[in-house]
Amino acid sequence: MQSRSVSVDGIYIGQLNTIGPDNTPTGIFKTLSEGSHEITGLGLNGDIQVDKRVHGGPEKAIYHYPAEHYALFQQALPHLSDSFVPGSMGENISTCGLTDNEVHIGDTFRLGTAIVQVSQPRRPCWKVNQKYGNAHIASLIMSEAISGWYYRVLETGQLSPGDSLELLDRMENSIPVAEIWQIFMARFDKSLSYTAPQVIPGLSEEWRFE
Repeated sequence: MQSRSVSVDGIYIGQLNTIGPDNTPTGIFKTLSEGSHEITGLGLNGDIQVDKRVHGGPEKAIYHYPAEHYALFQQALPHLSDSFVPGSMGENISTCGLTDNEVHIGDTFRLGTAIVQVSQPRRPCWKVNQKYGNAHIASLIMSEAISGWYYRVLETGQLSPGDSLELLDRMENSIPVAEIWQIFMARFDKSLSYTAPQVIPGLSEEWRFE
């Protein structure tokens, strides 16, 4: 395994807000933070996660979205290009240099002074479409396998802007985050031929494929 380290270019913290015609509570609107944040077992101190069914909890403590992916959205939906900027997907941390094809489920990283592990992709919900005002965002995320990923926290610590994210360990027989979407899509489209591994090391229970 080759050692890999990138800089945390942005830390984003969400406060309670509403979205959609029914003013549904949400924490997807996040703002850039210049301060240091404690990383607890449930995520970054100060960040709100409203709907615990789909966000938050030990297996979805921190959401990481690669800044590189925004260029694809800008190309696909140029009339919304100004909207596709780091932080707008609802991520907690933004980096350049690591993507869903390079990061594997179960990868362990040092994030600031904490130790975190990749647990699962982010499954986009209707709020992503609503936030950008376009009904195709979630489907584009899944079809292109550019969802970003969640971390579980193995050791608590502190995170400040500019801190490093350093790969420490990779599980044997692990697979890239992007490959999870190949498995997911093949389950619903029988024309897609894909054989899932029997065991995917490090994957959250809610994403286990039977």
